[in-house]
Amino acid sequence: MNTTLETLSQSLADIIANTSRSVVSVRGKRSAGTGIHWEKGLIVTSCEALSTEDSLKIGLPNGQTADTELLGADPTTDIALLSLPETIDLPTAVLGNPQALALGQLVSTVGYQISRGRKSAQFASLGMVSQTGPAWRSQRGGQIDRYIVVDLNLYRGSAGCPLINADGQVVGFNTFGPRRKVLTIPATNVTAIARQLQQRGKISQGYLGLGMQAISLPKNVQQQHDLTQAVGILIISVEPDSAADTAGLVLGDVMLAFDGETLEDLKQVQAFLGPQSVGKTLHIQLLRGGELRSISVVVGER
Repeated sequence: MNTTLETLSQSLADIIANTSRSVVSVRGKRSAGTGIHWEKGLIVTSCEALSTEDSLKIGLPNGQTADTELLGADPTTDIALLSLPETIDLPTAVLGNPQALALGQLVSTVGYQISRGRKSAQFASLGMVSQTGPAWRSQRGGQIDRYIVVDLNLYRGSAGCPLINADGQVVGFNTFGPRRKVLTIPATNVTAIARQLQQRGKISQGYLGLGMQAISLPKNVQQQHDLTQAVGILIISVEPDSAADTAGLVLGDVMLAFDGETLEDLKQVQAFLGPQSVGKTLHIQLLRGGELRSISVVVGER
C-alpha cells in the first residue's frame, strides 16, 4: 500500500520527467545555461547565461547536440531567445499562470549544471515560493510582472531553468538575483518579450538624448522652492535633434521629477525609459536658472 509520501514522491518524479523533455542545455565557449522550448522552434533562456560572442549549441534531452542561433536578447528583463532547428522534434513546455503562485507553495525545477570536465549534467530541485510581490523594475529598468523569489538550489549553468508549479506547469524561468537570491522571471514576461524579439530581434527602449549626472541640491535651493529632495539630475549634454532637444531641454537644466515622481538617482531615469515609454509624453519638472519649470517631452526610441 502506497503511503502519502510515496504518492507525492512519484508525482514529483513524473512532473520532473515530463518537463525535462522540453528543457535543453545551452553552451558556448565562455557561457552555459539552461533553456526551455517555449513555443515551436523557440528556446528561451537567461541573458545571464550567454556571451554574445559565442557560437552556441544546445544539448537535447536525448544526449544529442544541435547548433542554435541567438535571435535576440533583452538584458533589462534577462530574457534571451534562441532558435530550435526545424529538424528537431521537441515538445514545448506546458505553461501556467505565475499570478496564481502563493507564498509557501511547493515548486520545482529541472535543468543543467556544469560538472567536472565542463560537461552538462542534469539536476532537479524541490523548494517553495519564499517571497512574492507586485510588479517591479530590474536594476536595468525592465518591467517585471511580479516579484517572485523561490527557495531552490541553482548551480553554475542552470540559469534559465523552468519554475514548475504543483500542476506540472512552467510559470517562468529562474535566474540569479543580488546575493545569489533565486528570482523567477514570470511566464507572462517571457512570452511577451519572446514575441517581440522574434519579430524585431530587439526590444525598443525609450530615449531622450541626454547626458546626465546626479548632483546634490544646495540647502538654500531646497528651501526656496520647498523641495523635500536632496538630489537632482543635471543635464550635461543634449544630443542635437533628439527628443530632449526638440522639447527644449538645455545644458545646465536640473531635472527634479518625471510625471510627478521625484528623481533620486539615474536608475530612476532609466526605469522611466523602458519599452512602454516610446512615443509617450513625459512631463518633467526642472530647475533652470534657479526657477522651477515644467517641460513635456515625447520619448524617442533607441
